Amino acid sequence: MDFKLTEEERLIKETAAQFVDKELIAREGAYLAQPAPFLPPGAPARRELDSSTRSELTERARQVGLWTLELPENFGGSAISAVARVLIHREFGRSILPFRPVSIPEFLFETKYGERLADGTVSLALAFEEAHRTGELSRLQTLYRQEPDGCILRDSSIFISNPRADLFLFPAREQGTERLGLFVIERGTPGVTIGDEVDLTTDGTVARLVLQHCKIPNEQLLGYEYEAGAIIASEQLNIAGRSLGIGMRCLAASIEHARNRVTFGRPLEQRQAIQWMLADLSIEIRTSTWLALEAAWREDQEFTHFEEAALAKKRAAKMAFHAADIAIQIHGGYGVCKEFPFEGFYRDARLLRLLYGREDEIDRTEGQRFLRQ
Repeated sequence: MDFKLTEEERLIKETAAQFVDKELIAREGAYLAQPAPFLPPGAPARRELDSSTRSELTERARQVGLWTLELPENFGGSAISAVARVLIHREFGRSILPFRPVSIPEFLFETKYGERLADGTVSLALAFEEAHRTGELSRLQTLYRQEPDGCILRDSSIFISNPRADLFLFPAREQGTERLGLFVIERGTPGVTIGDEVDLTTDGTVARLVLQHCKIPNEQLLGYEYEAGAIIASEQLNIAGRSLGIGMRCLAASIEHARNRVTFGRPLEQRQAIQWMLADLSIEIRTSTWLALEAAWREDQEFTHFEEAALAKKRAAKMAFHAADIAIQIHGGYGVCKEFPFEGFYRDARLLRLLYGREDEIDRTEGQRFLRQ
């Protein structure tokens, strides 16, 4: 096993780091600034990146190949390894701005939606709600029945995190069998409605994709168990990469603050408790990095990597939450100020721990597999 980065992967990592430093972190001050000296009572308003800034960043990310990472060569993309994708998501994770590369499974570019997905005229949302608990689809409740003229979906309600998307990709289980199907469905399809949109955090919303008396063409059944599992593993690695970025940013900022902040006549860095916190966090980041890169390397080598991706996600997301907590403690009152990124990292990392496999569920699943060996 050789984790030495190729020349291309090093170049991709450096390009992503420069983009994040110059285009994202440099804009954080304006994004995080509070226009009023005091927030009104109740939940704070949702923060959004203005449309002109988002469009500008999207175009610049496209120009340097950091937008649609799975884009095939026939649409102007280039083959990027799984290791490179983790490194890109790690760099983007260092910024609190709600801007990161879009994730589109590669096989979707072979469908009738491929060209529009490639040029960004349509957007995609993954509706994998039932994978968020265990990181698997073993308890999938959405059912379908295949007919000669189309697939009939049982009435269902599915959680989605991007309610404004044009296409929704979701799994369903065939009635009477254990076979799983992977469907893409268009917004506005008869029987498809989106409702109950609410703010999830100050930076994002959630909604329900409701299916009622819904029938879709058989050609929109795009894959089966393996494709669905590969999507989950890919999302787990994306989360692991983003979590590593959160951890790196929190550690670097905490070290800098500890060196400069003087309390009771001594810099914080001279206090043993602070030293231990930072040393422990650095070890957590290194072990989480190893797990994420190992899982990505296994994918590149076409080895089984689903279990490794789940473990990498679990460890990295927990580390990111711990890193944000440490950064808040070391920065004191500044740590919880909304004009600093750490409270946002704290909320984001708490949510990442719940997506595509909760920690206790992943532990139980991996423990059962180990005992069966």
